Amino acid sequence: MATLTITRRPSDTLLALLDEELAFSPSFRGRYSNHLAMSLVALDQMGASAERLRDEFDAHARAESEPRTDVDDLAERRREVERDGIEATVRRRVPALVAGPASQLFHPMIRLAYGLEAGHPGQVAAALLDWERRHVILPVPAIAAGPKRLADVAGELAAVGSEAWPRTFDLVGIARRPEMAAALQGVALDDQSLDDISGFVRVLHATADDFLTLHLVTGARALRVVTRHVEPDTARALVANALPAVAVGYAAVGAPPLLDGDALHELRSRELPDAARIAAAAIDSPDPHVIKLANVALAEEARSGDPLYRYLAARVVRLAS
Repeated sequence: MATLTITRRPSDTLLALLDEELAFSPSFRGRYSNHLAMSLVALDQMGASAERLRDEFDAHARAESEPRTDVDDLAERRREVERDGIEATVRRRVPALVAGPASQLFHPMIRLAYGLEAGHPGQVAAALLDWERRHVILPVPAIAAGPKRLADVAGELAAVGSEAWPRTFDLVGIARRPEMAAALQGVALDDQSLDDISGFVRVLHATADDFLTLHLVTGARALRVVTRHVEPDTARALVANALPAVAVGYAAVGAPPLLDGDALHELRSRELPDAARIAAAAIDSPDPHVIKLANVALAEEARSGDPLYRYLAARVVRLAS
């Protein structure tokens, strides 16, 4: 199956709309994240037309938009990015944020990754500011590194019993559980940890097909993008903090038994629609979560060659079950 080449050069329409988007608050209804900038970049990367991008922008303006209330703060941060450049600003600012990669279900980091891929100074500035404002550190204990991988951690959490892990969005509460602390001890923190996160979350989402696990997949992609733009020590610290956050996310969806090798082989062996058809279906979707998951899954398939990502992309646009 041919993979989709994700567009690298952002369109002029995208860049203009990302400028306009900065008038909107990064949140809506006081609690949730504004997805507009992220969905615009994802649509553009999948080849959406200028008309489709404008439709996405207008739909948000009509429905969920709230005006930005920190205009002066954002203007100051934009001046910093314009003065020093995207790369220097990100390298300077991200070290203070590494303890909270999962803040707001990874949305500020995801927005930063999309801003970096689009090369848009204003969106990078807005994402960094949002990450700082809504920074949450999960209260997991210090981890004594060892040989375990995330699948081993998941096995220990699942062994506690499914009734012990009710479905919840209270990630802070899950992080405080003594069972979480015990399971995380001895997990590997090394050069393979980023791939361990990506591999684990795609299997978890194939298993659970949950709103939270969707964000783990898009968050893992964002983690990979952001770590390319920071110093090596910062990248390692960001991954080291993302790893327990993924374990917390696993427990928060009930610590389900993961699909076994045979089941995963069956999914990887399926005859699935080609990437272009999946992208077209995602572009037609009004749901930013569908748009972003399809975009990320197709991009990660192109990077890794794992057809499980093609299955995840096809399933979210309802071209596979």
